[in-house]
Amino acid sequence: MRRRDFLAGSLAVGAAAGLTPAASGLAAQESARPGKGRFKLKYAPSIGQFKNLAGADPKAQIQFAADQGFGAMFDNGIMGRPPGDQEIISRELAARDMTLGPFVLYADFGVKSFVTRDKDTREMLLKKMRQGVETSKRVNCPWALVVPGRYDESLAWGYQTANVIDNLKACLEVCEPAGLILVLEPLNPKDHPGLFLTRIPQAYEICRAVDSPSCKILNDLYHQQITEGNLIPNIDLA
Repeated sequence: MRRRDFLAGSLAVGAAAGLTPAASGLAAQESARPGKGRFKLKYAPSIGQFKNLAGADPKAQIQFAADQGFGAMFDNGIMGRPPGDQEIISRELAARDMTLGPFVLYADFGVKSFVTRDKDTREMLLKKMRQGVETSKRVNCPWALVVPGRYDESLAWGYQTANVIDNLKACLEVCEPAGLILVLEPLNPKDHPGLFLTRIPQAYEICRAVDSPSCKILNDLYHQQITEGNLIPNIDLA
């Protein structure tokens, strides 16, 4: 028996404890079968999420996700994979008409980066953007996630906001001509204290000031229900 069949069957039996043995067996068989259709929305499990069912090979995990009806996947750490592995993942997704969600281009939670005017920091960010453009080409993904780093306790908030805007404009001089869209993700301060970008209205203000079609917001509702609530109106307004 394959491991994923055993696990799927065990879960089904546990959920159907009140059924007859015959009915429980049928439920287990049904749960182990691949889905007959595809989700209408692009729900995107991460590569690695199904390793206990499909094994460690990303190709097998992609096939497993496709069999369950998923039309997308994401891989936060794909920039850290060898280029050959990136290309394999891209090919496997394309062969199944699946989309790769935004990959993490820059998200250093321990550094004051975008909030500064430091020239060396600016050059570091531009180098990251160039690397992101090359990754985007290899994996056929037009979106890359950016977290602007920590805030500076010694600098007034308005100056930090202006610096973030200036640094993003410089980054987009690299990304926009290459067709790479930067998506800014506000993160909640409970799980990630000390970060500059936490709220959707704040991200909206920055994107409006940057004024580029290649600068957008990634609205993670998990983070925003913690930080600010009011989820639907903020979606409409931003």
